[in-house]
Amino acid sequence: MHTDKSKLTEKELLREVAGGDAESFKYLFDKYKNKIYSMSMYITHSEYVSEEITQEVFYKVWQHKAELGKIEFFNSYLRTIVTNVAYNYLKRLANEKFILKSLSRESADNSNSTEHTVLFNDYQAILEQAIQKLPPQQKRVYILSRQEGLKQEEIAKKMNISIHTVKEHMKSAITSVRKFVDNKIQYSIIAAAQIFFNN
Repeated sequence: MHTDKSKLTEKELLREVAGGDAESFKYLFDKYKNKIYSMSMYITHSEYVSEEITQEVFYKVWQHKAELGKIEFFNSYLRTIVTNVAYNYLKRLANEKFILKSLSRESADNSNSTEHTVLFNDYQAILEQAIQKLPPQQKRVYILSRQEGLKQEEIAKKMNISIHTVKEHMKSAITSVRKFVDNKIQYSIIAAAQIFFNN
């Protein structure tokens, strides 16, 4: 028997989804997809990435549907899932090696969409901020390695320091860069979640 899902309370709807009702799940999806998509667009400026995040969020909701019957505040529950999915997705995209490779590909291929250019420009700016915050020696080692493509032996010779020192500087620089990028992503997602899931 088909019931009008709009007449159900949220708790009733969640119980139906928890029981495996696909129609109720579709109603839930239709009810919240725009909010998740809008939040994702706010963070990424990319339609493709926003669609991916939205799909992934609802995949996770369906995967853990058995828990839904016990959820008191679905908005908060969904906000947590969206935050985690967006964070993990963007963390993969913001991997510093991936950014650098993608940017070099982009400069060679102008057919990339504007939205991806905006997204990678955002990450390039964050990465540049992270590099600028490094101590001078670490920054020089990092730039020589990552941006100029020198090998550790070449860096050691150029800077007149040992390979061991180069390795230590590089290790510390990578840790600092990743932490900075990570914190920036986390902050932007939390801020967006507060804007779009405030009710």
